[in-house]
Amino acid sequence: MHGLMRKETVQPHIRCTKDDISPYVILPGDPGRARYIGKEFLRNGRIAAESREFVTYRGEYKEIPITVTSTGIGSPSTAIATEELINLGAKVLIRVGTCGGALKRDIPIGSLIIPLASIRDEGTTREYLPPEFPAVADYQVVKALENAAKKANFRYYVGINRTHDAFYGRTSSLKRWGGIYEEPRMKDWSYPLLSSEMEAAPLFLIALIRGVKAGAVLAVNANPEPLREITLGEIDFSAPATEADSIEAKRAEERAIITALEAMVQLAKGG
Repeated sequence: MHGLMRKETVQPHIRCTKDDISPYVILPGDPGRARYIGKEFLRNGRIAAESREFVTYRGEYKEIPITVTSTGIGSPSTAIATEELINLGAKVLIRVGTCGGALKRDIPIGSLIIPLASIRDEGTTREYLPPEFPAVADYQVVKALENAAKKANFRYYVGINRTHDAFYGRTSSLKRWGGIYEEPRMKDWSYPLLSSEMEAAPLFLIALIRGVKAGAVLAVNANPEPLREITLGEIDFSAPATEADSIEAKRAEERAIITALEAMVQLAKGG
């Protein structure tokens, strides 16, 4: 019976039923951010369930029913939340997360990144499909996020994200994605890898497989960690940075939340 459920059954990890879940779901990683969105951004926001890293709120934003569920850190728990939310009727899922410093020097702290796709540099999605299969965000969700960020006059960038497993892993794991810069004929080429985080790839891939829509908006909450300069040894790098408590990082998180919610309104209205 693996993967099957009866309609009346509470999902085993997020501890929700179909009555708790709207078609439109916001996915922060941090349970605290789920509570914050549920209390501060949703009308009639109320907690639906709380279990382990999974905190779920239900409410409305501009008359659109919204569910907010935290995924915790990393791909395994994100895959669990995504699967169980889809089981209960989720149709559009948008991750609202952070990505530390952007991988390009000209993307400052406070910016937003909207991934077109995510490199599957983690282990969870390999249990679904071979690594050559891409984890791609839904085109309509990406466009809605772009439109929302543009309308709000937020600084945003669109490109490729990398999802990985080890926050404190070896620098070589990141540097191998910058190998293009070691080739003299390629050193000045534009490269669309903008960010690195730990949750987007399973969300994108599972949504693709299960026939629903998914996307992400990431807050840049640290100064740039430019991949070109890291690869060429021009700057020291040991582990991703975070300045999550800084004013500009907090502002970036607020921008990401607003962008995701406004995108949901567009998508719900067929935009």
